[in-house]
Amino acid sequence: MPPRFLSRAGTHIDDLERQLARVGSVDNDDASADEGAAWSLPATVNPTETTALLEPGVALRRALPSNAQSTTDYHGLSIFVPQGRQQQQEERQRSAPPGNDGNNLQDDGVLRIHPLRGGKARKLGTWDGVFLPVMLSIWGILVFVRMGYFLSQVGIIGTIASFVCGYFVTTMTTLSISAISTNGTVKGGGPYYMLSRSLGPEFGGSIGLMFYAGTLLSGVLNAVAFVEPLLSNFGRKAGDITHTFPEGEHWHILYSSVLLAFCTVVCLTGARVFAKASTILSTFIIASTAMILVSFALQRPFVNEEKAIHYTSWSLATFKENFWPDLAPIAEGRPSETFGTVLGVLFPACIGVMAGASMSSALRKPSKSIPKGTLWAVVITFILYLAII
Repeated sequence: MPPRFLSRAGTHIDDLERQLARVGSVDNDDASADEGAAWSLPATVNPTETTALLEPGVALRRALPSNAQSTTDYHGLSIFVPQGRQQQQEERQRSAPPGNDGNNLQDDGVLRIHPLRGGKARKLGTWDGVFLPVMLSIWGILVFVRMGYFLSQVGIIGTIASFVCGYFVTTMTTLSISAISTNGTVKGGGPYYMLSRSLGPEFGGSIGLMFYAGTLLSGVLNAVAFVEPLLSNFGRKAGDITHTFPEGEHWHILYSSVLLAFCTVVCLTGARVFAKASTILSTFIIASTAMILVSFALQRPFVNEEKAIHYTSWSLATFKENFWPDLAPIAEGRPSETFGTVLGVLFPACIGVMAGASMSSALRKPSKSIPKGTLWAVVITFILYLAII
């Protein structure tokens, strides 16, 4: 029976055991071709327990035959079992990473694991791998194009209540993600992996399909909504800053399609490019949000009859007038809005917490980064929403 490697909490690292067991059986299957190369683990080997998870530089002590040798690739890790001084030294010189002299192998039955050169290492941390993607997913375009609609229909108190309802659902989902990611091994596949391991392949697959459809529609929503302020500021007819981009229904579809194609290219190029793009986009998002808060204090009252804008700046009368709901039709011939319809428009501004879990295969420590980054993103975006309201 192959040795079992356990963490301090007693979690079995089954994948490593299978790798080691395969090493012991691969040569035995072809003993007639090379009888001297075959070896197997002794039956008297006892399970070994380590005090740390498998990290670069961690030594694993186990009892092995003195003539045992193995070199295998386990998720970007090179695992060595010594066999003689000469072959051991050759392995040291050939496999040692830059800055390492190869002295991580000893004759006392110690295995030392270090990153394999050229291996795909997880390089994203909590900030760029979880926090920024989640914050950008939650902090969507609806903040900039529909906040006036929320306040005009359900008022300040109704808008706050709508965000509380939306964030209640988001928080419950976040806590579930945190529980799954901290109580088990998180591998590639993100939410699909966690759902299938927690609920089984049937429920996990069906929920995963709905999550895929929701993510797809959310991307389309943000792309289409982005074109509205773009033409409001740079359109040939309605542009407030310059008159550059042609307007019209077909042009609107073209701009949205180009934006979606650009987003697809960024996602297909890999997690590192996606993380860099998130960092750049977050700069613009933070600057735009800061301008909203600054304009409240610096912008003087003005009136724009063409666009039906009456800005009063700081005004207690305006605050009282907008505090309570005032549900009304948004167009002639349509029924009045309800709290449910307003919440349906507002709810997409609260979702997006699964963006960090989707990056699990590119994270250094997904079990720590996913709950920490997701919870912080939820708290900060909620505070920013309340500040803008």
